[in-house]
Amino acid sequence: MGLFAERGVAGTPTAAISKAAGVAEGTLFRYFKTKDELINELYLVLRKMFDEQLRELPAGADVRARLRFVWDRYLDIGLAHPEYVEVIRQLRVSGRLRKELVQEGVMMSELVTGTRQAVAASEFHHASPEYVILLLRAHGEATIEYVAGHPEEEAFCRELGFQLIWRGMTGK
Repeated sequence: MGLFAERGVAGTPTAAISKAAGVAEGTLFRYFKTKDELINELYLVLRKMFDEQLRELPAGADVRARLRFVWDRYLDIGLAHPEYVEVIRQLRVSGRLRKELVQEGVMMSELVTGTRQAVAASEFHHASPEYVILLLRAHGEATIEYVAGHPEEEAFCRELGFQLIWRGMTGK
């Protein structure tokens, strides 16, 4: 995973992956027929890890509380393991993920539902949930990057970051 975070998906040959894993390249291909298959499996493992963080999602809560919960869990993961967020980003932009993997999962489902509900009564009610989710991720990544360098401002940045997102989606 660290190789993808450092070098990017395209810049990480399977020879480097197998060397880092301590196996022969042929062994790697015994488990994964192609690099794309390996990439999709890695994405699935990371997505499940992110989804596991939502097991206590307050399902009966209002949309603002649910989105705040997702925001906080995303920041928790990103601050504890910034390489996970970077690898997910690298994998998403690689163009090599199976579309259904990206569209599935607890976090994605909650984000699609939540963003639709949040913008429904706003002037942005025609906004694509996919676009709004990309904005949320970018905002989250920026918050993680800033807090990593300014840990004393974490609480303030979590709150400010979410307030900016919420007001941007709802106008409130």
